[in-house]
Amino acid sequence: MLLSESDVELFAQVSGDVNPLHRSPEHARATPFGGVLAHGVLALLATLEEVRPEPGGTARLEVEFRGPVYPGVRYRASAAAGPACELRDGDRVCLSARWRPGPAAEPVVSGVPPLGAAAVRTFDDLAPGTRVSGEYGPRGLDALVRRFPHTAALLGPGALVTLLWSSYTAGMLLPGERCLLSGISVRCHPVGGPEPAPLAFAAEVLALDRRFGLLTTGGTLTAAGGPLAEVEFEAIVRTPAPLPSAAAIAAHLPPSERLTGRSAVVTGGSRGLGAAVALALAGQGCAVQVGHRGAVPDRLLAEAADLPGALRPARGDAADPGWSRGLAADLGELDFLVCSAAPPIRPLGVVPEHLDRFGEFLDASVRLVTAPLAELLPPLDRRGGRCLVVSSAALEDPPRDWPHYVTAKAALEGLVSWFAKHHPRVGFVVARPGLLRTEQTNTPGAAERAAAVEPVAAALVGLLLDTPVEPGVPRVVPDPMAGAVSPAGQPGTA
Repeated sequence: MLLSESDVELFAQVSGDVNPLHRSPEHARATPFGGVLAHGVLALLATLEEVRPEPGGTARLEVEFRGPVYPGVRYRASAAAGPACELRDGDRVCLSARWRPGPAAEPVVSGVPPLGAAAVRTFDDLAPGTRVSGEYGPRGLDALVRRFPHTAALLGPGALVTLLWSSYTAGMLLPGERCLLSGISVRCHPVGGPEPAPLAFAAEVLALDRRFGLLTTGGTLTAAGGPLAEVEFEAIVRTPAPLPSAAAIAAHLPPSERLTGRSAVVTGGSRGLGAAVALALAGQGCAVQVGHRGAVPDRLLAEAADLPGALRPARGDAADPGWSRGLAADLGELDFLVCSAAPPIRPLGVVPEHLDRFGEFLDASVRLVTAPLAELLPPLDRRGGRCLVVSSAALEDPPRDWPHYVTAKAALEGLVSWFAKHHPRVGFVVARPGLLRTEQTNTPGAAERAAAVEPVAAALVGLLLDTPVEPGVPRVVPDPMAGAVSPAGQPGTA
């Protein structure tokens, strides 16, 4: 099964679910997914189209969305007894569905102008009993039916429209922009109407688990005055990872003017650990060029406003040598280079269908370090500066779903050893932080265990300032918080 960006756009236009996670690359890049996702309901329609079950209408449908589906990536759809189907990426199940055949509801539905933007709601806006209601009707449904004719024949008009409404309600209303749909349960009734008319809907929050961000919503659709469907769906309410705080960094590394007149470049500096390191350097008086692809958040710039140094946005792709070349020409000399940029971490396995993506991840990871060093090493060398490369504690305890990530970090550490040997005037430091609260790892399970970035950033900048680096040998920091450093990756001592 393969979905295109055109499929995603078609579904968004027909369903009215124009949530930016499915349409805005810049928005999606700042989420744990790193890119736009296909709608869960769209992935279901495409899966059913691949397995081509017997047509005839659907009375009940249960769907579980267990993993993201990306346009441009090929997945494996398969049928199962039940009747049922599932979609897999390698050995991982992305979605599963089970249904019960029944008479097809055939409402004659007219289109309703969609909302322009998804609602932005916090947990406080989603208390049990919160309700929304109104009229709904997909626009241009015939185009979607032509794209998925076997699916439309299986579901029938009523169940198909109900699924579109579920995606719309979750993605635009409850919870809205921060939605990640995780499950739908549908019960349809065989109703119809002689004239085209919008559907009436009402939906209400049934439960909210704040710890895991899990929202349960119940809703009804009516057509021609009669019940068309009852729906219950679950969604994860995504909470953005917090931006680093200058005050929290100052609690571990008090501001000073030790780096006044010094310069730094931080790749991946607009969020996460990179942003925290940029703030920590500015807190010591450094002028920091903040590398970013999208935009540096205004709140991050505001955090730096009263610091002795400054943050200066430097938009561009760190994997493009031209970006670093321009900085080298502007700066002339450089005191610190921090390589913190990394591609999005998506679960992969060492299986045939993942090998292309595995290789692409390795290439992207290495280029995000080699491209800046290729251009910025000469100005760094002239100043006898320091280069900090962010690795990961995952090298010491490799996660099952991240073999590509572990391989990339190991390769980068080898590369740093080469640079250190052949450029002894530059002090190289490799940091292996543990799980940190950033958008890369901002999932309900990981966020609960992740550590704040500010203490780690303060420790790393303190190390850059005060720890001697042996010429020709990188200093490896297995645990920045413990201050343990060791040459060439040997176990450190506190």
